[in-house]
Amino acid sequence: MSPRLTIVLPLKGRHLFTLRFLWHANAARLPYRFLIADGQVHPQLAAILENSRETFPNLDIEYVRYSDDVDFSHFHRKLADAFGRVRTPYAMLADNDDFLAFGGLERSLDFLDRSPDYVCCGGGLAGFSVYSGVDDIDHGLRGRLNRFSYRYTPFDQSADYGSESVVERLRQGSRNWWSYYAVFRIEGLRTIWRDVVDIDFSDLQLYEFFCAMRTLTLGKAHSDASSIAYFRQYGTSLRSAFRADWVHHLLRSNFTGDFNALIDRISKIAASTDHGSEERIAEMLRGICEPWLRDFLRANYGEVQGLKQLLRRRAPAFVNWALKRRRLSARRERSVLISRLAKDGASGSYLKRIDKEIDLIDEVLTGPRFRDFIEPFRACLGSEVLKAAD
Repeated sequence: MSPRLTIVLPLKGRHLFTLRFLWHANAARLPYRFLIADGQVHPQLAAILENSRETFPNLDIEYVRYSDDVDFSHFHRKLADAFGRVRTPYAMLADNDDFLAFGGLERSLDFLDRSPDYVCCGGGLAGFSVYSGVDDIDHGLRGRLNRFSYRYTPFDQSADYGSESVVERLRQGSRNWWSYYAVFRIEGLRTIWRDVVDIDFSDLQLYEFFCAMRTLTLGKAHSDASSIAYFRQYGTSLRSAFRADWVHHLLRSNFTGDFNALIDRISKIAASTDHGSEERIAEMLRGICEPWLRDFLRANYGEVQGLKQLLRRRAPAFVNWALKRRRLSARRERSVLISRLAKDGASGSYLKRIDKEIDLIDEVLTGPRFRDFIEPFRACLGSEVLKAAD
């Protein structure tokens, strides 16, 4: 049977995490196609992925080498090209430091099969972290599950944006982030990424904002509160794309031009579809973006952040311990996650499935099979430097 879904996996570094992602997918026997878009080719990893059946016999993998992701433009063009190569009716993005959950993905696919007016559907985005010691040489690659969150961020809450009006969908859902990792009809993702390349965003957050808004102009969007399709890991980000901080980036980027292009593109589409006032829609969108930017500036440059920076300079060992310490609440948080799913309508059979899916993630992170598999690759693939999330 041909797969319904293609997982597009863009790569830039974190080579050992790529192997972990595929090891888990292979162990779970995920019946999807994996299109790996590599923007930082490592010869040893490329050799594995170009002969993937030898290492991951249960997976259908297409590996494509791209030029290095030296800037956002290269990254955007890479993804636009990758989605152009997809041959399945549905596709989604994934990051190599995360895990996929089969049960939630299947529910999303089934929802789209029976809901032709929806452009995307996602299960819940759960969050987790890994404890492997304060002096963690693996940067969260392996270790005990140390934190569980029913939703990765407060903006990942499940919702249904089912209005017939594009403007109303934008009013309700422009600040959703869950759609970035949702299952899409392939033409929707191709349209979004063609536009991203056309605008050529110089700011990562604005392009993510654009993706959320552009999604809602293409059709209705749904997130299933009673399932989890994706587990995102805390604390495994690569070093910031900014050389110094966001203000340094702001003064050297085209932020205001990008923002105006975003508002102009979305308001024109919404006005054309709903036969409304382009100016009024543009002002509504600016009003939606204003509190986001205020919150961002407060979080990064407010008094609390100043204290955090002072603490990092004066007591780096303490900060490292605070970020990587062993937490004792993970087991309870896992139970809370299951309870929340039940409260949101998950069936008994689904709850048993997600419990087994979490068990498999735990086995990958702590068990001997993946440990023994990854050991020979540490010397050649394990030299990256990561930073812990705030």
